[in-house]
Amino acid sequence: MTSAASDTGPRPDPGGLRVLRFSHSAVVDSWRARERLLLRAGVDVTLATSAAWEEGGALVTYAPAGDDFVVPVRTIGRHPNLFVFDPRPLWRLLGEGAWDLIDMHEEPCSLAVAELLVLRWLRARHTPFLLYSAQNIDKRYPVPFRWLERWSLRGAAGAYVCNTEAGQILRRKGLTGELAYLPLGVDTGRFAPTERPAPSGRLRVGFVGRLIPHKGVDVLLRAVALDDRLDVDVYGAGPESDILVALADELGVAGRVTFHGFVDEGKLPSVFPRFDVLAVPSVAVPGWLEQFGRVAAEAQASGVPVVASASGALPEVVGDAGLLVPPGDPRALADALARVLDEPQLWERLRRVGLDTVDRFSWGSVVDGHYELYARTSRRA
Repeated sequence: MTSAASDTGPRPDPGGLRVLRFSHSAVVDSWRARERLLLRAGVDVTLATSAAWEEGGALVTYAPAGDDFVVPVRTIGRHPNLFVFDPRPLWRLLGEGAWDLIDMHEEPCSLAVAELLVLRWLRARHTPFLLYSAQNIDKRYPVPFRWLERWSLRGAAGAYVCNTEAGQILRRKGLTGELAYLPLGVDTGRFAPTERPAPSGRLRVGFVGRLIPHKGVDVLLRAVALDDRLDVDVYGAGPESDILVALADELGVAGRVTFHGFVDEGKLPSVFPRFDVLAVPSVAVPGWLEQFGRVAAEAQASGVPVVASASGALPEVVGDAGLLVPPGDPRALADALARVLDEPQLWERLRRVGLDTVDRFSWGSVVDGHYELYARTSRRA
């Protein structure tokens, strides 16, 4: 599998390529950095994204932010694998001249990919296409999703994944085209460190994410109850919100835990510097493992050490810039957090390693990999 930073020799130059890209999650303004940099590199990108989508526990509505290359499209359904786009604007886009490549940033088994492949067959059948996957559990989907997945993988010119297990699964399921590892991007200009001393006396622990069972916030609260030097800021919203507030009260830690509610992605760069450490206590649940953990990379870019579960893709992302603990173990989590407080040199080392290695997640690195993948898989390759 090709990494974003790999160099395997001369390749065609994708500058001037016409690429039609689909990504429902690009409704988040800052996550369109990929397309902006591709445009700057000379790739003619048109992006179709959802007009509105739930991200981080709240509905995000598309805002142009000066991006005239974006076409917002109404979606039907809210599950990432069980939604479709309004086909009318897609039909028009696919018929707008000769595209060199169609980039589907959606899972191979999804209804959206099936819809796009049908429309491609009708409007641009000779145009090569790419797929994306983050799925790191080898699932056998029920019919017809199993058929849709096989159909899409066998016809794809290539695919890109945000964790290595997802790539291995795609190969086992029949992908024969190019395969690239492209992590989720982080704007290392927006997420930047501030000068600060190592924590002393008390440790301010941060959590950022949806309040749902598999994010493990209950494990974090139980860990906090084991060490009265820990204070926690929880940023996020979701169906577990009231349950977690009640649990904090039941555990007697309500005075040391602050629930801030949903935080807009645009405000996150000012949130991370408030933490001494970020906790990512994700736990596995049937059918789901942590697929990346972008907040861990954002914390590293902000100079904030990470303590995370050794679950899913988190060990890949955290690397040597944090501490890993068994998932679902409050005692282990509390002990790791105590180490960060009790060993100032450890905090300083983790912070330095994070800053030294986070460039692998920068948008520039991600776009370099995307640029190379386009060069290998487009109509001009």
